[in-house]
Order: sequence, then structure tokens, then C-alpha cells
Amino acid sequence: MNKKLRKTIRLTAISFGALLAVFLLAVAIVVNFIFTPEKLTPVVLNVANRTLNAHLQMEKVELTFFSTFPRFGLKVTDGVLVSKAINDTLWQKTDSLLSFKKCVVVVNPVDYLWKHKISLRYLGLEDATVYAFTNKEGKSNWDIVKSTSDQLEEDTVSQRDTTIQEIDINRVSLKRSNVTFDDRNTRVYTRVQNLNLTLKASLKKDYSALTLNYDNENLLFWQDGQLLVNHLAVGLNANMQLDRTSRKLTFKDTGLTLNGVALDLSGTLGRDSVGGPARVDLGYKLHAPSLETVLNMVPESVLKRQKLTANGEVILEGTLKGLYGKEYMPEATLKVNINKASAQYAGLPYGVDELTAEFNGYVDLMRQKPSYAHLKIFQFKGAHTDILADGKVEDLLGDPDITFHTRSEIDLTALAKTFPLQEGVSIGGRVGADFRLRCRLSSIQKQDWGRVRLKGKLDMQDMYVRDTTKNFEFSSNADLRFIGEDNLAAKVTIQKAVLRASSLSAELDELNATVKSTNPQDTTRLIDVECKLQMSRLKGGMGDSLKVFTKKAKASLHLQPGKRNPAMPNVKVALETDTLFCRMGQMKMGMDKGGFNLTAEKIRDSLWLPKGIIGFNRLTLRTPELALPIRMRKTAVTVGDRNITLRNASLRIGRSNLTASGAVYGLYAAMKKGKLLKANLEISSRNLDCNQLINALNFPQDTLQAETDTVSSSEPLQLFVIPPKIDFELKTNLNKVTYGNMVFEHVKGEVDIRNQAVYLKKLTMRGLEADVETTLVYRARKKTRGYAGFDFRLRQVNIGKLVDFIPSLDTIVPMLRSFKGMVDFDAAAEAVLDSNLNVKIPTLKAAIHIKGDSLVLMDGETFAEISKTLMFKNKKRNVFDSISVNLTVKDGNVTVYPFLLQIDRYKAAVGGTQGLDMNFNYHISVLKSPLPFKAGVNITGNLDKMKIRIGKAKYKDAVTPVAIRKVDSTRVNMGQEIIHSFERVMNRAYRGRLPNGAE
Repeated sequence: MNKKLRKTIRLTAISFGALLAVFLLAVAIVVNFIFTPEKLTPVVLNVANRTLNAHLQMEKVELTFFSTFPRFGLKVTDGVLVSKAINDTLWQKTDSLLSFKKCVVVVNPVDYLWKHKISLRYLGLEDATVYAFTNKEGKSNWDIVKSTSDQLEEDTVSQRDTTIQEIDINRVSLKRSNVTFDDRNTRVYTRVQNLNLTLKASLKKDYSALTLNYDNENLLFWQDGQLLVNHLAVGLNANMQLDRTSRKLTFKDTGLTLNGVALDLSGTLGRDSVGGPARVDLGYKLHAPSLETVLNMVPESVLKRQKLTANGEVILEGTLKGLYGKEYMPEATLKVNINKASAQYAGLPYGVDELTAEFNGYVDLMRQKPSYAHLKIFQFKGAHTDILADGKVEDLLGDPDITFHTRSEIDLTALAKTFPLQEGVSIGGRVGADFRLRCRLSSIQKQDWGRVRLKGKLDMQDMYVRDTTKNFEFSSNADLRFIGEDNLAAKVTIQKAVLRASSLSAELDELNATVKSTNPQDTTRLIDVECKLQMSRLKGGMGDSLKVFTKKAKASLHLQPGKRNPAMPNVKVALETDTLFCRMGQMKMGMDKGGFNLTAEKIRDSLWLPKGIIGFNRLTLRTPELALPIRMRKTAVTVGDRNITLRNASLRIGRSNLTASGAVYGLYAAMKKGKLLKANLEISSRNLDCNQLINALNFPQDTLQAETDTVSSSEPLQLFVIPPKIDFELKTNLNKVTYGNMVFEHVKGEVDIRNQAVYLKKLTMRGLEADVETTLVYRARKKTRGYAGFDFRLRQVNIGKLVDFIPSLDTIVPMLRSFKGMVDFDAAAEAVLDSNLNVKIPTLKAAIHIKGDSLVLMDGETFAEISKTLMFKNKKRNVFDSISVNLTVKDGNVTVYPFLLQIDRYKAAVGGTQGLDMNFNYHISVLKSPLPFKAGVNITGNLDKMKIRIGKAKYKDAVTPVAIRKVDSTRVNMGQEIIHSFERVMNRAYRGRLPNGAE
């Protein structure tokens, strides 16, 4: 190569590279700076929303080149297309036609400008959701292309040179898409999950060609409210041609796969007229008709794919013919023939010596002709096994009439050596069957078991089926004899039955049962069926949440027509068991000699009305919320009218005993659906030890701590949360209640438990050596914060015992500790509680009245000093003649309203304020004394640093009857506000603001 040629090549390469660089630079500038998403997105949205009868939304539109090289394209992100075809405004779910994560479109505009041809090079949709909807009037939400005016149509005719001559679709791709087709016009609903599609098409004036590759994860199909197809994985590889003149679509070289079964599909789809129903004429057959193909239909999770030698004739084929459209559905047929086929898996000692089967099926979804499924013969011979069966189902889409007959001897142990079972799968034992069955599906659905015609026998000897990979096991020895002629009658013996699955387990040592029914005459009524059974050592469970065990039990079941509706079943069940143990989660229950006698009538699907009696000799219940067991003695419980009735049901918790009578409502709904549990009970008790019960609630895992006699001092008390979703109304009659060091007797009144609160309504009792009347509310929705409100009325109570009962009084009225005697005490208060059940003093709001006579000042030295200074006549009698104090607590301050105090020759009025930080400001007006004038004493500071000053008497008119009544009214009004405040906590319908701490 000479220098001149090399130079020319070099210059050409440099020029080409430079041009390419300039071109790529220009493309980069156009994509990133001129046609940016911010500029393209509003233009595309405007054009789409103007030309489509729909509303399009998207995040952005990008011009692409490098990802769609060598052509320009558009990429749309996060798009939603809402159809206006049915509803122009006020869109509904059925108007959401399409949503997608990403859409890429590549077209060739040159073909459109020069060849009047639309060339779609690529259309890709990812993570799309399509909802195709047609209403009852036949209007579809995908009809979103706006129609042109008549003038535009005339212009199109006059300019024939611009008419589209051809549409070329190079590739359409859908990935991970979900499609729903909801046709209310033909009452068809189809949902396709995880759809993947690749399509190539050429649409010309006279004919069109289409290539399609399709698969989905699941297909669901409903028709006329009935689920006809579900859990169907479909694959389709099709080459189709459309003759536009005859409007006929022809399938060629089309493969159809249904749950891994390969079929060949052929035929045509067409329309006789525009807008009319489609004419369907399709045929399908097994792609490789052999016994090997049939055996490969068995899921690979059961049988290994292993070398197989098979012989014999196999036919599997069917058709789909008829019209599809409004009020039209095609007919489907299926034919299966296997004629004396045989097979042998390599390396296994046994094989299939002979397999013969003949099956015909026909389905008319329009129900103009009866649909049926007919198994004329099924015969299997080999591996010491001989199976012969036939059956038929008539009126398949109505009330199926089922007929089945078999005469078989099955050696499962030998069959395990005939087929290559997967690792972990094993079968064994022998099964002998010789019976004939005849019934309708409606009889099974309605529990009308007496109309099931069953005669023959079924034997299982050492039978077992195991799959260790799925934790499944079933084994049994059983002998079933069906001896009825025109009625259902059977004798059943089962020994050593075991069933284990991932969420269910059951073991039974022995069961003997007899079943018999009356001869059916009236077809409108259910037939009486009676079953009696005895069983030994039944152990069952559902996951880790439920475990049941009974040693010996006998039961009887009686199925008969319902009283409300003879077509609905009424079931009578009687059960007796010597021992029953049950565990639900962490709750455990044991019963000695229990049983029940129940009747349940079915009202509608899944709704039964039970009634009857449940009884037991002894019962023990343990719950994780309570450290002590709950023990109940001989008790009978009545069930009926959606409630449970108790009559003198006695239970014991530690040293506490209770007797309950009344009703519990909605127990089933509370356990299964989490709804409200209601109860109306009368509770009586000889002894109620609150100390032990509180310890059992606070320390649910510590049985020793719960057994202590008093509330623990080493461990602080904790708030206990009242369970939600309960509404109890209780009437109490308690002989003895122990709390702390106090004992209350003859406790009577009403107790409500609801809204996660306890409400004691005007309980009367004898305690603190006084008569007590109390109303109290306690609420805690979490362990860190609670609320308490009370209204106490105590008559002639010892001051010392009162302060012990309400320790916070010592903080609020410290002078009480200096007195000894009996007082009347009225108090209404509410406060926030901390996690240890202590009152948060700053939140306390209270109205208190204390009244007493002949109160003794307990500090003798202080009295001696006062009597000497004030020159008392009686220097030994340290008694106040009377005292009547009104005080309120609010916002952290105690207000002591002026009250009279009389001792010896002195009469004084005392009042003032005190902060909860123990700083006080009191005033004493001396109204009567040996001195010839009235004076006042001001006391300020605190107990450690007190200041006393002499001044004027401020309370000369503050202790008159009028002033005292005014003070009483103020205190009473605050008390009423407090009572109304905690009554709101218990109101079922109240939705307003609750007191602080009760939210």
C-alpha cells in the first residue's frame, strides 16, 4: 500500500470519526439540552389529552437515542391513563384503564412521511396494570380514540394519497404485567397475573400477519358468578394470519401450554358482521400423544423426571366451537383415550402392565344443553395392584349429579417401587375398595348427608403417605363398611390414625362409629342422620397456637331438618369425656369429666345458632396475664340466643373465691373477629384478696411473689391495663375484701368495666371501722400512664386510719397528723397516675370536706406550751370542741377555706393556701379570747423556716352562716365537675375530650 492510499484512508477515517463525534455531540445536546423532559412532558400530555377521550398522567417523558440506538425514541415513566369513555367526571375504579412503571416507544417517521406507512419499531411496557371494563350496556373503557367529524372524513376521502397503506409492528413487549378483563355485558371476569408478551405484526390492506409469544403465572376465570378456572399457567406460541376480506383469523403452528402440558392448537376466529359476535372454531390436541407425556403431567414435585419406556395408544383432544359475544359463549369438548398402554421406569422393579382409560367431557356455558363429564373406564394393572373405576357427573354447571364406582386392590408399597417418587415422598400399605357412590353436589354443600347413596367397603392396612419436605404425614388402619340400601348407613373402625401437616396435627388410638339415616321421602327437607362414636386418646393441634388432648370420649351426632327452615341442617351433638386438656397460645386449660349437649341450627352460610349446656366436674385455667391458676368446681354453662348463661359458677384464684351468675354475650365474635365481649353478671364472694390478685397481675411469671399476703414493698406496684373490647356490668356482694393492711366488709354495689376502665358506682361497705360509700373510676390504656377519679363518703372514721388509707392526705393537709379522733370525710378527686400507681400531685384536682368533734391534739408538749402562753383555764384538756374544714386542690395549690376552731376560751377562724412544695400562707383570725380586742396571726414559709406575724383579723365575716354556705357551694360544685369528668370516661357514646391521663 503506497503512502498516498494510506493517507487517503487515514483522512477518510479521521473525517468519518469527526463526523460521528459531531453527530453524537449534536444528539447529546438535543437530548440533554433542547428536548429535555421538562419541555417534552407538557407537550406530550397536551397532545395525548387532546386527542384521546382519556386523562393521561405521567412523571416525565424523555427523548432517547443511545438506549434505543440507532433510532430516537420516547421513554415515559410512571404513567396512569384514566378513561373518560364511561364517566367524564367523578371517575371510579373501573375507569382506571392503564398504569405502568416504564413505557418506551420507537417509531420511524420517515416511513409515515414518504410511504404512508406506520412503522412501530418497538413498544415496551414494564410493570403494567390493565383494567379492561365493559358495562352492562356494552360500553367499554378502552374505547378512548375520539371520533372525527364528518368534514374530516370527507377530507380524508378526497386526499386518498395520505391514507395509511400499511402498519408494521416490529416488536411489542409486555413484562411483569397484570391484566383484568371485567365484562358485565357477558358476565365474564378474567384476571391474568404476571403476564409476559412479545408480539410482532404486519397489518396490510388485504391481510395481516401476527407472531405472538405469551406466558402468565396464573389465570382466573369467572362466568355468571361461578369460578370455573383458577391456578392455570398458560403459555402460547402462535403464528396467525388475518384475512381482512372474510374477517377470519387463522392459527398456524400454534403451541398452547396449560400448567406445563403442551398442546397443539389450530382453527379460526372470525366475525360475520361488524359488531356482531365472534365465531370460534378451534381444535386442540396433545402435542406428543404418548403415555410418557401423560405421566409427565404429574407435577415434578411428586415424580422425578426419569428415563421411561412407554407403549400404547394415547389420544387427548378437544374443540372450542360456537359464538362469543353478548349473550353468547362457545361450547367446549374434551376426549381422552388410553388403550392398553404400558410403561416401565428405568431402574425400578415394577412397571405399569396395562393402563386403559376413556373420558369424555362437554361444557356449554350458555346452559342450553346439559354439560357432563363421563369416565367410562379407568383400569390400572401392575405392581400387585388392580384398579377398576368408572364415574359420571351430569348437570355439570347446575346441580351436579355424581356417580362413581370402583373395585380396587392397591399395594402402595409396590407402587412406591413403580414410580420414581421425589426425595422425601414415601407411600406404603394396602388399600382395598369396593363401593358405589351416588349423590348430588348440593347435598354435600347443604350438609344433607342422608341423601348420599354409598354401599360397599373401604379397608386400609398399615397405610401411610409421607412427604418430609412439606412436613406431611398420614397413616391409618381403618375398616369402613357402608351397608345402606336406600339410606346412608355405615360402620367405621379406625386404629392408630396419624395426620400431620404444616399447620395441623392429629393422633388417634382408636375410633368406633356407626352411622344411619332414615329413608328419604320428602325432597324439600333434610334427611335425619344419626352418628354414635367412641374414641380413645385423641391428641390434636393447629400450629403452635392450639393443642387438645382427651383420653376417652364418647359422642353422638344427630343431623335433622331445621325448625326455621327444613332445608337447613339442625345438628345435635352430645359429648362426654373423662379428661380434656387444651392449650391456646400460652393459655392452658384442663377439665375433669366434662361434656356438652348442644344443638346448632344453620341459618345461612357460615352462620349457626348454637344452644345447649356445657358442664364439667373440675376445671383449671392458666393465663399468661395472671400468675395464679383459675380453678372452677362443678359448673354447668348454658349456651343459646348468642349468649352464655352462668348459674352459680364458682371459681377460685389463690385465696380469693367468686360465684358468678348471669350472661356473657358475643364470645364467639370476640374470639374469632376481635369484636366487643359483653357480660351482665352478679358476683358474690366470701373472700377477695386484692393484694394477691394485684401481685398476680403485676408479676404474671412469678408464682411465689403472687402467693404473698400483702402487696410487695420491695417491688413497686404497676399500672394494670384493662383489656380492650370488653363491656361488663357487674353487681357485687362481697363479704370480705382485703387491700394492703385494710379489710372491707359487706361490699355491695355495681361495677362497670368498659372503655378499658373500671367504674365502681356508689359501692357501700364497712371499712376503717366506718361506713363507706364510694364511686371510683380507674383507667389505664398503657403501662406508663393512667387515670383515677373517686368520690368517697366516710362517716365517723378514725383520722389515723384515714391518713393510712389515703397517704396523699398527709401532703395535702399536714395538720391532720397532729389530731386524734373521729371525723366525717367527703372527697371528690381525679388525678393522673404514674407507672407505679402513684398520684402525680401536680395533676390532682380535689374537693374535700372534713368535719369532726372533740378532736385531740396529739403532741402533749406543744399543747402544754400553747396552754401556758395563752393562759388556758384547763391546761390538761387538749381537745378542740369542733372542726369543719372545706378545702380544694387545683393546679398544684391547696386552698383551705376559713373555718372555725374552738378550744378552751378561744375561738379562731383559720384559712389560707398551701403549695404542694409545702410552702404555705395561712391566716388565723382570733375572734374570741381573754384579750379585749380581735387580732390576726399570719403564718408563712414552711415547716423548716416559719414566719409568724401579728396583724388584723381578716376572717371576722368569713365564718358567718352565709359565708359558710357559699364555701360549701364552691366545694360541692367542684366535686360535681370531677364526678361528671370521670363519668365521661365511662360513656359508651362520648367522643369529646377526656380528662388528662384518660386519653
